[in-house]
Amino acid sequence: MIVLAIIALVGSLGIRGFRSLARSDLRTSTTNLAGAMRFLFDRASTTGKVHRLVFDLENSRYWAEVSDDKFFIPRDAESPEALRRREELEAKEDEDKLKKQEEDNKIASASASSSGTNFDVAKLEVGEFKPQRARFAAFKETALKPVTLKKAVLRSVYTPRVTEPITTGRAYIYFFPLGQTEPAIVTLSDPTGETVFSLVAHPITGRVRVYNQEVKPPGGAPTDDEGNRVVEP
Repeated sequence: MIVLAIIALVGSLGIRGFRSLARSDLRTSTTNLAGAMRFLFDRASTTGKVHRLVFDLENSRYWAEVSDDKFFIPRDAESPEALRRREELEAKEDEDKLKKQEEDNKIASASASSSGTNFDVAKLEVGEFKPQRARFAAFKETALKPVTLKKAVLRSVYTPRVTEPITTGRAYIYFFPLGQTEPAIVTLSDPTGETVFSLVAHPITGRVRVYNQEVKPPGGAPTDDEGNRVVEP
């Protein structure tokens, strides 16, 4: 009985040590992510370019992208499913547009070589006007490389652009040149889901608060930037 008691005690100490180590790994991943969010907030302000943090929730990865184009946040919130369908449709439209441009360039080059002139008649065609979407490219700053979380899981990402937290696919948090970002809640956990950390980004200051619990998105009555309930007159 004494031997069994000793074995049980050693086993319990081992489990506690393992859980403590897992929490330490999760805490490190959370701190690094908070630093990346703050870095992009400052970087967007100093460079005058729109930046975004891309989350791959399926593989618990995140990386940064930057754009020279203007980007505007949609006015109405969408469900994660509607957002995913729209992004897939836009990606297909961009791909088709690129293919068409390549084909038009080939036809124009062939026409110019046969006629001996460099004038492209296709440029005279008037098509339907569509606002150009912002194009984002890989962020090449060595201070923030793509990160794959180890012993940590990306659970969800929430911004006011969606009606509920995104838990699958990709999610984005945008950072703007005038020193603003989206209000956002990013939730991480250890692989077992027992320990949860939430990062809450303030849109004006860029400050990222870390909570040792799952922070739910505000719902119902309107709230201010700190998540406090606002009483309408």
